[in-house]
Amino acid sequence: MATANKIVRLREEATRRIDKRNGKKRALAEHTLSTLSQLGYARTSLRDIAEQSGVSVGILHYYFEDKAELILCCVQLYKEEFLAGLEVNLKASGSPQRTAERMIDVLVASVENDAEKHRLWYDIRSQALFDDSFTHVVSDLENSMIDFCGRLLDRVELNGLDPLDLYLRFDALFRYYLQRKLNGDRGAPRAFRDALSTLLRSLGT
Repeated sequence: MATANKIVRLREEATRRIDKRNGKKRALAEHTLSTLSQLGYARTSLRDIAEQSGVSVGILHYYFEDKAELILCCVQLYKEEFLAGLEVNLKASGSPQRTAERMIDVLVASVENDAEKHRLWYDIRSQALFDDSFTHVVSDLENSMIDFCGRLLDRVELNGLDPLDLYLRFDALFRYYLQRKLNGDRGAPRAFRDALSTLLRSLGT
């Protein structure tokens, strides 16, 4: 009995250590996400990240094997935040038309308020064309977005449409108007809203 209790305590202690380590990694990734959003992947060094995070480069190396692993953790955080906002809209009550309207609101607000974070996503997605270490996380995020588009089509009662096609259309508009917003075009969010409305009307919503 004593041996069994000791094993349980050891497992609980190991779990606490893992949770603490994961919590620290997440906190460092959150600071990194802010730095990367401003400077971009290529122009950001571990030293830049350390200075912004208030830790040493050694600490970063303790929690992350290299810059690529840290970036992947950041992209995962981005995915969680962005998809969480979309999911809230999808699960809210209302008619198919109201769901489509809320979806437009979420996407437009995202371009208006989180343009730098989304810029990092497109930066990393481009890096995946050259660096295999990013391929998996980029594919995972895009697959999650395609799955979301499938559930959105169900929610707005357009089951016959292809989720991949909808994702590609959304992505093309999102990237284009994001670029305009980052280039200082104050009218980009409104133009993005109009383009999304036109797209969804063409689909029958």
